[in-house]
Amino acid sequence: SNGPWGLAARIASWILVAAAAVVAFALVAVTVGPRVLPYQALVVRSGSMSPTIPTGSIVFYHKEAASKVKVGDIIVFQKPGDTSEKVTHRVFKISKGPTGSYFTTKGDANGEPDDWQVPAVGTGWVASFHIPTIGYILAGLESTLGRLLLLAIPAALLGLITLYEIWRDRGRKA
Repeated sequence: SNGPWGLAARIASWILVAAAAVVAFALVAVTVGPRVLPYQALVVRSGSMSPTIPTGSIVFYHKEAASKVKVGDIIVFQKPGDTSEKVTHRVFKISKGPTGSYFTTKGDANGEPDDWQVPAVGTGWVASFHIPTIGYILAGLESTLGRLLLLAIPAALLGLITLYEIWRDRGRKA
């Protein structure tokens, strides 16, 4: 534990612990947080909001009454005609029609507003902030390989630490 190798090992272990803590915090913020706290976190998978929100960003949204949403706000909504897809676009215009108010939306990278209209009723989700690139990592962890690595890497590290402890103790007894 003395000397430059001991110092390097301590620094490396602190870096690994810090990195693991950041990953664990991110996973909890994205998976558990939205279930118990009033926010959503979604990964942006297309470039329609670039450069404002780059592909691979994770966007955090807060709940807002439709009546308080204004032109320029970035909202998330289910794509009309495809309830399995969520779209993050900017409110381009707010209009009134025979069935009530609606939002016309537009991606920042798109030349024209979207073809659909989003009903401006009830409450919805407005973007609070985003973190670039982290969405790629979280999306990777959702894959089968990512989940396997999420289990295998800590297990391998624990095994190596145990072996190190055993070998260190044997060296002291000799």
